Amino acid sequence: MALDLRALAAVPLFASVDRQRLTGLAERSRARSADPGTVVAAQGAPCTHLIVVEAGALTALHDTVHGQRLRLGEFAAPCAVDKMAILDRGSHCATWMASIRSRIRLVPADDLFGLIDDVRGTRHHVLRHLAASLRDQQSDHVRSAFADATTRTAAWLVRAAGRTGSRVILPGAQQGLAESIGMSRVAVNRALQTLVREGLVRVERSAVVVVAPELLARRATAGL
Repeated sequence: MALDLRALAAVPLFASVDRQRLTGLAERSRARSADPGTVVAAQGAPCTHLIVVEAGALTALHDTVHGQRLRLGEFAAPCAVDKMAILDRGSHCATWMASIRSRIRLVPADDLFGLIDDVRGTRHHVLRHLAASLRDQQSDHVRSAFADATTRTAAWLVRAAGRTGSRVILPGAQQGLAESIGMSRVAVNRALQTLVREGLVRVERSAVVVVAPELLARRATAGL
């Protein structure tokens, strides 16, 4: 149980939760392992539990009826995902798939509502998360309407580097990056070549290294 509590306490959403309540969460939740490629939750399915990633990482995916795929993000442990689906008591906003071998914990939805009601730190965390998500969605909407492929690629790299550091592992190589920003692999490849020529990044096998972060950030807002 101590190990479970440490894993839960490491999740930012639960950082302000006391040990007694964490113990209750651990007892009422279900833990499971997921191999790479395992679907943890399907888009459109009722969302009855909060998905907590204790180890590994999940990818959020949207697949159209025509076979097109958009990657909505990569979420590495420790984290809790798809909070919005819990908050509106709706369905999962995406298909959640393990990108590497992962350990997840399914926390009943009512436990999240209880934490929001009773724990100030959890409530503030959820509000900050929603505000940041809205800001990111607005920025993405502006870029999809006005920005070229290079600007959109630069913006994705800036955001990813802010989470993981200067060496950004591409989800599914360049095809995965293309799926993340809703463009073709050819367009993303050309955009990366442009950023390399401008001295902003270095491309490695399945990774991009940001060598000029401030200039890349400026490139990510070019013309907007």
